[in-house]
Amino acid sequence: MIDESKLIFFTGAPGSKWSAVSNMLSVTPMMKVNITDRSESRTYTHPVKFNSAQHLGSYFGPGFEFGQKWHELHTLTKQDVLDEIALPWSDEQSDSYRIVKCHQMVNNLDWIIENFPTSKIVVVMRPLQSCYNGWFGGGGFDITYPNYADHYKNDAIASELIDVECKDAREWVFNKRLRLHVATERHWDEYWDINNFEDNDRVHNCIRGIEGYMFAHKTPARQLVYDTTIAYYNFQDINNEL
Repeated sequence: MIDESKLIFFTGAPGSKWSAVSNMLSVTPMMKVNITDRSESRTYTHPVKFNSAQHLGSYFGPGFEFGQKWHELHTLTKQDVLDEIALPWSDEQSDSYRIVKCHQMVNNLDWIIENFPTSKIVVVMRPLQSCYNGWFGGGGFDITYPNYADHYKNDAIASELIDVECKDAREWVFNKRLRLHVATERHWDEYWDINNFEDNDRVHNCIRGIEGYMFAHKTPARQLVYDTTIAYYNFQDINNEL
């Protein structure tokens, strides 16, 4: 049986760097995260110029491997959602968290709160144009995992959906009066106890990539953007400052 208090419903528009943020949460020593949903077939690595950022593990949503109807969460039952969440992870690990990633959940976050009141929510945001540039520039429909073609279909529809997802995210964060955290090196250190990260190339690349520091650029420190923000809901038991 899935412990609902160990579910992290995780969302962000394409291009928001949400995958990188989810990867960071998976390595914090402050909570044990179940990563048995990861496999070679559920991995995509961006080009070196993007610090080899990775998509790792299960993604939910229409056209993806799981959650085909999750763009219409409000039409499903709670048990429908739980049954789908049970599929990707190969080990129950009842004492660990599951990061449940889905772009379209941002359209139905209040439904999640109503049906999963003990679960947690993370919303990752970037400015709309940054999301466009990040997703289309980082591969767009050429990204092999997850596959965006079925739901996002073409550039025009993808742009429209990204726009709605960004606006829904901001409106929800505004209505809930949540703190916004800029995803800097100090954020990961002070809130998530992720430090000495330079000893881990993957984590190092991930932190710098979220900040906009791209190692392949001739002047990487001149390209910093610090435009990724994170809102956390129901994380008081882990850190009251979130």
